[in-house]
Amino acid sequence: MERHKPVLLDKVIEVLQPQVGESFADVTGGWGGHSAALLDAVGKSGFGYIFDQDSAAIAALEQRFSSAENVAIVKANFTNDEFTDKVPNVHMILADLGVSSPQLDLPQRGFSFRSEGPLDMRMNQEQSLNAADIVNTYREDEIAKILYEYGEERASRRIARSLVMARKVKPITTTTQLANIVSEQIKTTGRIHPATKTFQALRIAVNGELTVLERFLEIAPSKLVSGGRIAIISFHSLEDRLVKNCFRSLSTADRDNYGQIVSEPSFKRITKKPILGSKFDSNNPRARSAKLRCLERIN
Repeated sequence: MERHKPVLLDKVIEVLQPQVGESFADVTGGWGGHSAALLDAVGKSGFGYIFDQDSAAIAALEQRFSSAENVAIVKANFTNDEFTDKVPNVHMILADLGVSSPQLDLPQRGFSFRSEGPLDMRMNQEQSLNAADIVNTYREDEIAKILYEYGEERASRRIARSLVMARKVKPITTTTQLANIVSEQIKTTGRIHPATKTFQALRIAVNGELTVLERFLEIAPSKLVSGGRIAIISFHSLEDRLVKNCFRSLSTADRDNYGQIVSEPSFKRITKKPILGSKFDSNNPRARSAKLRCLERIN
């Protein structure tokens, strides 16, 4: 299988500033591109904790780092107890919130409308809920809410209604079925496929991505040593908004009713504005919508 090309790799290394002997947690290990670069930077005296919830990714990681003695590969979500309780404070934390290339490119994973496959979209294939369950069993208003809130799809009600009508005739079980139904409800404009927002919304709902990210943002900053940094790559506005607001809040001093500072912040933003994949990783198609933000623990 072709390896996933890591997004914004040079910029990740630039903002995290890994040093020999340091430790890191790559909580979305994927196929190991970012982790490999971080391991090279910290050297044999450093250590890396690499997490992923995808069984295929774990197998690829174990193969790639089979000879490395300074790495622990863990099959778990990054809000799991394996991360929150068992990993010590580290110098760097990295989260790449995107879907990896092998997940997108394998039709049987059901993430993409570009080829026919089962309507799945599960990052953790051991969980029960998949995209077909949502489009075939959820109420029309529930589907519309998912499409509007997670996909920011203006035609959410019309699409939800068409899905409910279509499933009465025949269950919606493939990616192409779904894409065709959605395409009939939206006029094609520009280069973006009309089903893009629907697929995004369903993927977020299937994997509980925003809820997981909110929990991660509560946990992760406290897992850094003083001077440690956390970098997060997001791929749509809902994720980026959560990251931006969290980083801004953590790096802002607490003030009393008179505007006087009562406590200094324990963090500072390394990136006041996001580093854009479209600008700094333009040769990587997967980086088109990527935004990288970084925060440092200073106290």
